[in-house]
Amino acid sequence: MILRRLVLLLSVSALAACMPMPPAGHIGGTTVPVSRQARPDAPKLKKLQNGHYRVRKPWTVTLNGRVWKVQKGYSSNGITAPAKVKASLGDGIDRPETWAAVFHDWLFTQPGISRTTADKTFYELLLAYGVPEKKARMMYTTVSVYSLTKGSR
Repeated sequence: MILRRLVLLLSVSALAACMPMPPAGHIGGTTVPVSRQARPDAPKLKKLQNGHYRVRKPWTVTLNGRVWKVQKGYSSNGITAPAKVKASLGDGIDRPETWAAVFHDWLFTQPGISRTTADKTFYELLLAYGVPEKKARMMYTTVSVYSLTKGSR
């Protein structure tokens, strides 16, 4: 088990150097504001016994002039990682990292949305929720690497 985690960690670290830069709007590690906007609404989530999350009430996400509506009852595993890693990243119903992860999982299942678009929107949503840029960039890189393992980008 420890060896598997070490191999995964080394693989992600090696691939991180090959990953694309964060989405447009970020130059040289600095945020270039596209427009001032209010922080997106937080969802009402319930943590299930299996560690997944269920949306308890319809959830509207407004980001960069787009509006998405996540239906009540949608469920997601949230942050895809071993339990200790999830906890260190911000796992929980009251954590913006989890909110963005649940939204990301929902978004790439929507017609016409590629994993690449969902990954970039995940990054932008993390920032909009106030997650520090370095952490948002690391989480974006991780989901992008994971998306590469899933094929179609």
